Amino acid sequence: GGMSSPPLEDGGTSARSSSAEDIGGSTHSLDDDVVMDSAPTTPPFSATNANDATANNNEGFSCEAVFLSGHSGSGKSSITKHIISHCNANHWFVLTCKFDRQVAPLSALLQSFDAFFGRLVVPTATQQQQQRQPGIIQREPWVQEAFERISSTIVSLIDGESYCQLCELLPNLGEFFPLPFAGAVGANNKRRSSFTTNITNFTEQTTTTNTATAGEAVEGPEGGSNDPLSSFLQRSSSPGGVGSGNNRLLYLFHVIFKLVRSGGRPVIIVVDDLQWSDAFTMDILGDFAQTDGSSSTATASHTASSSSSSGAQESLHNGGLLLVGTFRDNEVDADGFVMNQITCMDLSSTYNQSITVKRLFVGELPEFEINKMLSFKFCLPMRHTAGLARLVFHKTRGNPMYIVEFLRSIIKRNMMTFSVKSRRWTWDDDSIDFHMISEGVVELLTRKLQQLPPDVIQALKVISCFGQINVSMIRLLDLGQFVPDMSESLELALKEGILEKAGPLYAFSHDMLQESTYALIPTEERGLLHKQIGKSLVQDPDILNNNELCTLAADQINICKDTDGILDPSEKALFVRVNLRAGKNSIAASSYEQARGYFEAGISLLATNPWDKQYSLCLELYEMSVIVSFIGGNVETVSSRLSDILSHARSFDDALNSRSLRAKFLASQAQYAEAASELLDVLSNLGEEFPKDVGLSHVRSEVKATQLMLKDITKEQILNLPTIQDAKELKKMKSMGILIALANFSSPMLVPLLCCRMMKMTFKFGSCEDTISGLAFMSHALLHYSDDVMLASRVGRIAEQLIVGNIHEHSLRARLTQMTGSVKVMVEPFQAAVEHCRKGYNSAKIVGDVDNAVLCGMIYCMAHFFIIPDLIGLQKYMVNFFQQMAKHKRIGVLRSAMSYFCAVTSLIGNKKSCKIDSRIKMKTNEELYHIAEQTQSAYLKHHVLTNQMYIHCFFREYLIVANLGEDYRKMHTGTNVGTKRTLDFIKVFVEGISALCLARDTKQEKWRKIGEDAVRTMKQLVENSAWNFENKLCLLQAELYYLNHRHSMAELSYQASIVSAHEHKFFHEEALACELYGIYLIENKKLSKGMKQLKQALNKYKAWGATKKADSVKDFVYVVKKPAKLWNK
Repeated sequence: GGMSSPPLEDGGTSARSSSAEDIGGSTHSLDDDVVMDSAPTTPPFSATNANDATANNNEGFSCEAVFLSGHSGSGKSSITKHIISHCNANHWFVLTCKFDRQVAPLSALLQSFDAFFGRLVVPTATQQQQQRQPGIIQREPWVQEAFERISSTIVSLIDGESYCQLCELLPNLGEFFPLPFAGAVGANNKRRSSFTTNITNFTEQTTTTNTATAGEAVEGPEGGSNDPLSSFLQRSSSPGGVGSGNNRLLYLFHVIFKLVRSGGRPVIIVVDDLQWSDAFTMDILGDFAQTDGSSSTATASHTASSSSSSGAQESLHNGGLLLVGTFRDNEVDADGFVMNQITCMDLSSTYNQSITVKRLFVGELPEFEINKMLSFKFCLPMRHTAGLARLVFHKTRGNPMYIVEFLRSIIKRNMMTFSVKSRRWTWDDDSIDFHMISEGVVELLTRKLQQLPPDVIQALKVISCFGQINVSMIRLLDLGQFVPDMSESLELALKEGILEKAGPLYAFSHDMLQESTYALIPTEERGLLHKQIGKSLVQDPDILNNNELCTLAADQINICKDTDGILDPSEKALFVRVNLRAGKNSIAASSYEQARGYFEAGISLLATNPWDKQYSLCLELYEMSVIVSFIGGNVETVSSRLSDILSHARSFDDALNSRSLRAKFLASQAQYAEAASELLDVLSNLGEEFPKDVGLSHVRSEVKATQLMLKDITKEQILNLPTIQDAKELKKMKSMGILIALANFSSPMLVPLLCCRMMKMTFKFGSCEDTISGLAFMSHALLHYSDDVMLASRVGRIAEQLIVGNIHEHSLRARLTQMTGSVKVMVEPFQAAVEHCRKGYNSAKIVGDVDNAVLCGMIYCMAHFFIIPDLIGLQKYMVNFFQQMAKHKRIGVLRSAMSYFCAVTSLIGNKKSCKIDSRIKMKTNEELYHIAEQTQSAYLKHHVLTNQMYIHCFFREYLIVANLGEDYRKMHTGTNVGTKRTLDFIKVFVEGISALCLARDTKQEKWRKIGEDAVRTMKQLVENSAWNFENKLCLLQAELYYLNHRHSMAELSYQASIVSAHEHKFFHEEALACELYGIYLIENKKLSKGMKQLKQALNKYKAWGATKKADSVKDFVYVVKKPAKLWNK
C-alpha cells in the first residue's frame, strides 16, 4: 500500500510511432455525435435506467481547451511540461502526443492512448522489482480504482467483437481482460467466447482490493488474411458511402475517450506541434472537446446481480478535460485545418456552457524579464545585469531558446566566467558585443553541431531524415556504411544533449535541432542520402513482413523518387511493392490518407505503359487506391482511378470488383438509378436477367412461390446449409446483395424479385453472408406482397438472429435495420422500434456507415413523431439532426426529414423561434413536393404526402386530406403500381377519419366507401398487432357508427379508442379520440359531457407539445361556449 506509482503520462517521443489494426465499437450505447445529437428533453435512444443514472453523475463534466502559439523555441514545450508536472502531482490522467513530419498524426495519437492504458495495467520495471508477490500487480489505490472503473465501462459499453478489435488497435487495452485469441483475424468466435469468460469472471468477483492477478499479454496477429482488398470486397454489399472509414474512426475515438473519462479522474491531453497534424486528427481532438458529460455512459451497473461491486456502482467523480495544444503560429495558415478547428471549438462554446476555449500567444521575452532572469540566475542585483540583459535581448530578440544557447556559447568561449576572487559571475559587455555578431537561432545551433566529431555529425544527419529511430534499426543502417559505428556515434550525441532516449527510441531533444541538422545536408545530396537509407532498410530479407521497416523504407524512397535518374528500373520495381505493402499496413492502422499516399507513390513508380508491362501489380495498386480513397472520402481519386481500371481491364472478372466499387460510389453520391443499372448489367453478364419494367402480378407470383419455400423455415435450417462453393454463383449473390439495397431507392418493385432470387439460389447452391440480406429483404417483401404477416415476422427474426455473431455483424445490422424494423412495427409494439433503431444506429456508427446512420436517424424522427408524445424534444433533436445531415451532405434524407419538421412546427407553431443554421435552406412541404416531382423521388413524395395528410387531419381540414389521398394514389400508378410503404397505415387511418367525416357532412357515397375500406384494412392490421392498431380501429369504427346513426355503438367505440390509446401509450391519438368524441357529444346535444372531453383533449395536446393544435381546440371551445351562454341568457 505504501509503494509509489509512476505518473500516468506519456514519455515524450514514445508517442510518435504506432502499429495498429482496424477496430470496431459497441452496440450497447449511443453517442451524441455525427448524426444523433441528444435532444435536451428526450434524448434519442436513451440508455437503460442504470446507465441514465450514471450519466447524470457526469453532468459536471466540462472541457477547457488552451492553445499555445508562438515561434519555434519560444518556450511552449516548457510551459506544457510545468502543466503536466502539476497534473501528475494531483493524480490526473495525463496523455501526451507529439506530432512530427515523419510519423502519421493518427498513429502518434493512437500510440499516446495505448501508452496510457499500458501504464494503468503494467507497472514500471522498478515497481516490478519491488513486487513482493510474483504474478501479482500492486497498484496505488487511486490507480486501482481507475483500473476497476475502466474495466466496468468495458463490460457495459463494448461487446466482445468490438473489444477484440479495439485490442488490435490498442494492444495494451487487452490487458484489462487478456484474450489469447485477440489478434487472430479468423478466430472471432474464440475471441468472443474468451471475452465472455473473462467478463463473467470479472462480474462475479468482488473488486474491493487493491491487487489484481497479472494476465497474459495479448498475442499478435496470427493466421487470417492480411489483404484489405479481399476483406473490403467481402463487405461489398455494405453501402457505407464515401468517407465511411474516417467516420468509423471518429466514432471509435469517441468510445476510447469514454473509457479514459470513465476512470473517474480529471483528464489532460497535451498535443505538441499541431502544425504537423492533419485535418482528420484535429477533428478527433475537436470531438473530444465538444463531448459533454451527458454522453458519457459510465458503467457502474454492469450487472444487476453483482451487488458486491458496490465500488463500481457508486457515482463517478469526473473532473473534466483539459486539452492543451501547441503550434508554431508562423507555420499555420489562418484558414488552415488547425485554426478552423480552433474556431469551431470556440463557436461551440457560445451554446455549450461546458466548453471554454482560450488562445495564448507565447512571445519573446522583453528586456525587463530577461534582466530579472539573469539577476535571479547569477544572484546579482538587477542594476548589475541590466547591461548584459540589454545585449542579450539585442542579440536574441527575446527568443527563450536562443537566449539559452547564446549564454552557453559565450560561457563556452570564456566571455563569461565565474570569478573566485569576486565570488560572482563576470563578463565584458563590449567584448561580447564585439565578438558576437547577430545571428539567428538556427545559425547558432548549426555552429554548435559543427563542433561535434565528423562521425557524430554524419550519424545525426541520418537520424534527421527520420526524426527518431529505434535501436533495432541500427544494424541495418550499419549496412549502409554511413559511419563506422552508428551506436557509438548516437551515444556521443546523447551525451552532448543533442539527442534524448526514451525506451528504445532515439530522438532529437528539440525540433529545431533536427531541422538544423537536416539543413547541414547539401540540397543536392539529400535525395541520394534518402535513397541510401531506403536501400539499407530493404536489405532485411523479411522487409515486406516487417511493418515498421517497410513503412520507413517507403517514406525514405518517396522523398527522393521524383528526382530524375535517382532510381533505376529494378529499384523502382522493388519500391513499388514496398509502397504497396506500406499502404496495406496503413489500412490496418486505419490511416487511410497515409495509405492512399503510399498507393499513389507506388503508381508513380510503375514502369512506362504499366498496364502492358506490370498488369497484375498495376491492377492491385489502382484497386487499393480506389478503396482507401472511397473510405477516406477522396471523391476525385475514386472517379479517376475507376475509369483507369475499367478502361484497361483485360477481362470481365478483372473489372468485376471495380464495377461493384463504382456502383457503391454512385450510390454514395445518391445516383441510385445509375448504380442499379451498373449492377443489373453485371448480373446480366453473369447470366442473371431481371425485367426493366416490373409488374405487380409478377412480383406477387414470385413472392408466393418463395413463400411456400420458406413456410417452415428455421434458423437451424439456414445454418445447416452448405457454404456456396461455385465462384460464379457467389459473385451473383454479392452483386444482388449490393443491388437490393440500392433498388429500394430507385426501383422498389425490383426489391422483392431480387430477394426471391437470392432465396432460390441459397437453397440451390448454398448460403453466404448475403443470404442474411436476402432474408431481411424477403421479410419486407412478404409483409407487403403476401397475406402472411407472421411468416414475414419469423423470417425477419431469423435474419436478426443470423446477424448476431457474424464477423460483419455491425455492417449487416446497419444496413438491414430499416428492413427488419418495418416488419417489427406491424407485429410488435411501436415503442420497440426505437430500441431496434438504436441498435442499428450504433452499428452504423461503429462501421462508419453515415448513410445508414442517417437513415436510422430518419426512422427515429418517424417513430418519435408517430409514437412518442414529445414534440418539443423531437423538434430540438431535429435541429441538431439537420446540422449533421448538412455536414455529411446527405441531402436526400435531409429533405425527407424537413417534411417531418414542417409537420412538427405546424403542430407547435414556433417555426420562427427555431435556431436553425442559416446555411441550411429550409423548405416548405409545397417546395419539397415540387422537388420530389422534379427529381422523381417517390421516397420524398411519400413522406411529404403522409405528413401533410396527418397534420391536416389533426386540424380537421378533411377535404384537403381527401385531395392529398388522391395524389397519394396517383403516385402508385405505372411502374409504381402495388408499391407499398411501412407508413401506409398512417395514410389509411387519417384518410379514413377524414372520409367518414366528409361522408357525414356531404352524404357522398365515395367518401363512405373510402372510410369503410379503411376500417377493413385496419381490422387486418389489428389481427397482427392489437397493441399498435386497436385504438385506431376503434376510432374509425366510432366515426362509421356515427355515420350510420348507431349512436350507442359510436359512444362505446369512442370510449374504447380513448382507453386503448392510453393503455398503449399513444397519448397524442388519445387526444384526437377525446376531441372527436367531444365533437360527437356536442353535435348530439350533450354539451357538458362534450366540453369535458374537449378539455381533456386540450390538456393532452398541450402535454404532447402541440401548442398550436391546443389553441385551435381552445378556440373551438370558445365558439361552442358563446352561443350556449347567449341561449342561457
